Amino acid sequence: MRHRHALYLSEAMTQRLQVMAETHRVAKSEILERALKRYLANESDGPPADLLVLQQESNTRSLRRLERDLAIATELIATFVRYFLTITPPLPGSERTAARALGQLRFEQVIEDIARRLRTDRSLIGRVAAILKETPQDPNADGQQPDADHAPSTIIADPRAPSTDRRGE
Repeated sequence: MRHRHALYLSEAMTQRLQVMAETHRVAKSEILERALKRYLANESDGPPADLLVLQQESNTRSLRRLERDLAIATELIATFVRYFLTITPPLPGSERTAARALGQLRFEQVIEDIARRLRTDRSLIGRVAAILKETPQDPNADGQQPDADHAPSTIIADPRAPSTDRRGE
């Protein structure tokens, strides 16, 4: 049994319904009934739009964590390189082979340590993130690049200056 209903549609929706009915040669009532069935069926599962919003929020949180982790890793590397370039004197030619062998051994040890930390989930980023949660935010930190006194480029010598590097000899 079918029941009669009085519905009010906007002019634009009325025109779209009319075009759809004429194009597919279907009664307007049938189009409305199918649309209503689809809408009510989706409502019981939760509107798809809500699911998309939840997924998007989850993705946004994941991206923020990745950005934070990348920023921590970048700062760690920049700090290490700045420190290394500042304190490392040039090597005489006679010591280079031994230094390279020792460097290769130390590098392998670092790789093994990283693998062990990743297996045990004792990551540096996790430790730094925990410290950040405990430490209040620095009010002077503005996220800008370091000033000229602390920029990595200040470590690199002026190419026009006389060289003190004896590595090539």
